[in-house]
Amino acid sequence: MNSPEFDVVIAGAGMVGACAAHALAGNGFRVALVEAIAPAADTASDTAYDLRVSAISPRSREILERLGIWQQLDQERVCYYEQMHIWHQHGSASVAFDAVDLARDNLGAIVENRLLQQTLYRACRQQSRIEWFMPDSVEQLLANSAQGVELRLGSGRCLSAGLLLAADGRNSPTRGLAGIEARSGQYRQTAIVANVDTELPHRHIAWQRFLSTGPLAFLPLANGQSSIVWSCDDAFAAEVVEADDDAFCRALEAAFEYKLGAVTGCSARLSFPLGWHGCERWLSGRVLLIGDAAHGVHPLAGQGVNLGFSDVDLLARLVADKSHLATQKQLRRYERQRKSETWLATTSFSGLKWVYGLEQQPLTGIRDLGMRIIDETPWFKRAMMQKAIQNLS
Repeated sequence: MNSPEFDVVIAGAGMVGACAAHALAGNGFRVALVEAIAPAADTASDTAYDLRVSAISPRSREILERLGIWQQLDQERVCYYEQMHIWHQHGSASVAFDAVDLARDNLGAIVENRLLQQTLYRACRQQSRIEWFMPDSVEQLLANSAQGVELRLGSGRCLSAGLLLAADGRNSPTRGLAGIEARSGQYRQTAIVANVDTELPHRHIAWQRFLSTGPLAFLPLANGQSSIVWSCDDAFAAEVVEADDDAFCRALEAAFEYKLGAVTGCSARLSFPLGWHGCERWLSGRVLLIGDAAHGVHPLAGQGVNLGFSDVDLLARLVADKSHLATQKQLRRYERQRKSETWLATTSFSGLKWVYGLEQQPLTGIRDLGMRIIDETPWFKRAMMQKAIQNLS
């Protein structure tokens, strides 16, 4: 193959793909960013909040700060949460985490996906080393060898590069073109998301209640509303989705045990089925998976995007220049490390869902005892919080 036109082609310009493009361009690489859907117009300050939000961990915030992304966010729409409260429908114990115990200002931040996406797009537009192909998509992988890749876009344009990053989501077409298979499974649950108004202020607390039908999260928003993620067993979810607004609010406030008083209003609702997926291989020749193309977890408290940002962080550190990009060694190192870390995260989220789904005695008693030990042992709770902040990836 002749000298490639680009160092890296990235298929997919979602939050993780755009972040990867910005990071790799910052390392001096020529990047082609291919995205099928043109972005929506920038969010005006007086528009309704996006229904899809993410809980950005301190580690992810540090990654975005190093890239200069976080500083460009409209901070008036970012809500930093200072506490997290966790409790269960079948049991009397609860756990409360507080940033004060770690001498920190907060435990994380709730950010609208749309806001973060638009901020990443603006940052990428400012990078002269990034060339956009949008709307467009990777349609055919013409060559994939140690020298690089050649591919054809839906527009008919052919590109060549030293590396193709598949960042085009959980159903990644690029992953399929590279012959990488994904293992997947269903939780038999549906996630319902909405923004709600409550009688009492959220006080910058993130709440998570585990119900027999699935976990319910109330995440604080900067405008005083709360973003809810209600993961329900499919049969119950169908009833909730079909309910009118008043019935939905009444069911929601009861499920939440009126922690914020009555639910006084709600936005439109979105719902989507929940599942998980993972891949035995993340690397095939010079095609590498990143973000949701490589892994997918249960959306407990909106944490999934943190995995993708940690993918970007490690990859950008391992391929800091063209000599690193030219060999498979660093790419395999990325594959091994991130596979291990995301497997741990996937099994942890799935394990939490299983543990908190138990309703039988004496298992519920054992779970309550464990929660009490955590909550009443300050050094143990601080250690858990510190570990989560350092390693949530």
